[in-house]
Amino acid sequence: MRIGRYNVLGTLGRGGMGGVYKVGHQALGRVMALKLLQPHELLNELMGEDKVRSAFLREARLLGSCDHRNIASVWDLDEDRGRPFMVLEYLCMNVGDLIGEGRVVENATRIVPPRTALDFVRQTLDGLEYLHGLGIVHLDVKPGNLMLAGDGTIKLIDLGLSRLRGEAWVKPRGLKIGSPYYAAPEQEENPENAGERADLYAVGVVLHRLVSGLLPVDGLADLPLFSQTWREFFIRALATDPAARFQDAGVMRAALDSLDEDLQSRSDNDCVLAEPECTVMGTLRSVPLRTGVGPRPFDFLDELYRPLKFHEAELEEVADGWLDRCTGLVWGPVSSWPMTWDEGVASVADDWRMPTVEEVVSLLRPGQGLVEFCHRPFEGRYLWVWTGDRRSYTSAWFVDVGGGAVLAQDRSCRFHVRPVRSV
Repeated sequence: MRIGRYNVLGTLGRGGMGGVYKVGHQALGRVMALKLLQPHELLNELMGEDKVRSAFLREARLLGSCDHRNIASVWDLDEDRGRPFMVLEYLCMNVGDLIGEGRVVENATRIVPPRTALDFVRQTLDGLEYLHGLGIVHLDVKPGNLMLAGDGTIKLIDLGLSRLRGEAWVKPRGLKIGSPYYAAPEQEENPENAGERADLYAVGVVLHRLVSGLLPVDGLADLPLFSQTWREFFIRALATDPAARFQDAGVMRAALDSLDEDLQSRSDNDCVLAEPECTVMGTLRSVPLRTGVGPRPFDFLDELYRPLKFHEAELEEVADGWLDRCTGLVWGPVSSWPMTWDEGVASVADDWRMPTVEEVVSLLRPGQGLVEFCHRPFEGRYLWVWTGDRRSYTSAWFVDVGGGAVLAQDRSCRFHVRPVRSV
């Protein structure tokens, strides 16, 4: 199947305005994302076909005019059999995928380490500050619209229903602008008048979600992490009155520094590493497998694909890596850059191999007090690490080291590799 001059390699998702496909550019040999105008019938009824088409083209041109590391890049705008499409940089995962936010948004999600959450939010605010400087209000900031590159760079997407300063626009009757729980109160009431601070409200909800796994529906979550400093931040970020919120994205970003300082002041308690006792739950599987696409293929993970129990790891530096005396495994260095699964397999030397899910999970440690996972075995870096296990012909399993969870993604995604060998 082709769309224009692009070969369709798979389906990435679908929104109200169109389908998103993984495509290949034959001449360049490069994977890209293609968004094709295929509006939902209800959207056509609410807006009319001409306005939907205009909104799609407007989004492509807005994104195409942006030049910022935290805004997804548009590389092409064309038509296929009368239907417009835009071609964007291929980013295979978003923050919603990372935390496991599904269709039932009210359900609890996975969390990410607080410092990583602050980094994600800081990058989001950088992107929003740029958009706001251009007079663009996003109006749909949420985890699913924060794409992630393999090195952890955040890329904002979906400007389809954004507002542009000075642009005359009236919301069609019955059309909701934004996403439930993330949309600011004034946006739900009258999106035509929602301004930059509506985006900042959504950022506050995103941060709460990332560090707690919960939505601040009935107030803030009751967590040890939420000291007075954090509570004061959220009270301002989530204020019902826009005037009581942070003045702009730059001011909100500066306020994140106080949260970072609060974490640093309690860092001695962040990650208390007890002396290991080498309690390994059975022999760790060393032969890679293909699990299939059925639900919960690993019985040692919970419904959010986090370990039900943790192993102990006793790491000792040796000539060619780190020896875990509890498992008898030697771990090589983490790759210097993220790579596709196939590139990772090819990069492993003959006397090393890609680890299985069980083997990588054996290095994870539970956090102490501040809902953070210790990742000393990964040299303190927040990483996504490929395993040798595949989910299907096109997808493989990787481990979110910082969040302590196992996920699957397309083999063309770029994550880090850490080889292993048995003693």
